Amino acid sequence: MDLYLVSRTGAWHSEEELAASADCMPAVLDTFGGDIRWVRSYVFAEPDGTFSAECLYEATSRKRLAELADALQLPPADRVRKLHAAV
Repeated sequence: MDLYLVSRTGAWHSEEELAASADCMPAVLDTFGGDIRWVRSYVFAEPDGTFSAECLYEATSRKRLAELADALQLPPADRVRKLHAAV
């Protein structure tokens, strides 16, 4: 699997929405047959009151990450970057 950094800006309108996404993530990931593994997320409060995130995943493809976003009812990612080995 490859490492991907997924960026979402203003994806959640409240802490409750953010918590709901986080709570259902494990169950939804179980339905992906090991094609995706969540590694870590960093969440940021935006000046407009929304929340953004940078999330690190191991995944078999970008397509599977988009399918995960659909399953979690998230807006499309602003940016998905495939990471390469650190120097």
